Amino acid sequence: GQQVQQSPVSLVLQEGEKAELQCNFSTSANQMQWFYQSPGGSLVRLFYNPSGTKQSGRLTSTTVAKERQSSLHISSSQTTDSGTYFCAVDAQCSPHTCSLCTNLQLGGCVSS
Repeated sequence: GQQVQQSPVSLVLQEGEKAELQCNFSTSANQMQWFYQSPGGSLVRLFYNPSGTKQSGRLTSTTVAKERQSSLHISSSQTTDSGTYFCAVDAQCSPHTCSLCTNLQLGGCVSS
């Protein structure tokens, strides 16, 4: 199964700071996604990025599939960027359910 490790999971940022999150996965992945959850808020997808670099405002996601890693960069952060960030690898979705391998727990996760 796929094993995912991410660091750090939680960010507390001052305005104007830069931050980087790394996600490493154990086997080749066809899908790579980054999610964000504000304290007490709902999960928001930031990027679907199976390979290469994508940018959205102050956020940049880079996935190097052959190295089995992805990074999320935050430039010139705002206090509203503080929260929990999740990387998800190879989500398995059906019309009614979606099971993500995200490290919702600090130890990462293992998908079946």
